[in-house]
Amino acid sequence: MFPNLTHAKSLKKQQGSMLVIALFVIIVLAFLAYAMIQITDNSSRGNVYEVYGTRAFNAANSGAERALNQILMPSVVGTETCGLASSNYSLGTGEVFNGCNIIISCNEFLVTETGYTHFRIESTASCSAGDFDTQRSVAVEARIN
Repeated sequence: MFPNLTHAKSLKKQQGSMLVIALFVIIVLAFLAYAMIQITDNSSRGNVYEVYGTRAFNAANSGAERALNQILMPSVVGTETCGLASSNYSLGTGEVFNGCNIIISCNEFLVTETGYTHFRIESTASCSAGDFDTQRSVAVEARIN
């Protein structure tokens, strides 16, 4: 029936401690949320770079294949030359490699020991979209008997 005075004194000493604990928990959770946002953002940027890197690599491969086709065209026998293959391509809108530029260079040389003419084709593609720029290169060698 009579209030316990020692219990009332201990309650007075504890007033406000829950506020400090709640504030601490909110700050820790805010830091965790910020870290999760940063991890997600970095992951999505990595995926975008991977996709555009793959596009640039495939564009460079396509450029090298186009150059090989122009040099080793089966319909025109005996006119193999690098002059047909060296060029720059800017792939416009609506194409598979939208936003990609391809630079193709070709060097032709004769290997005297074998008597074969060799072609070295280097295809460099750069793809960009907004802040993302990627570049990949492919080198191919072919010979003619």
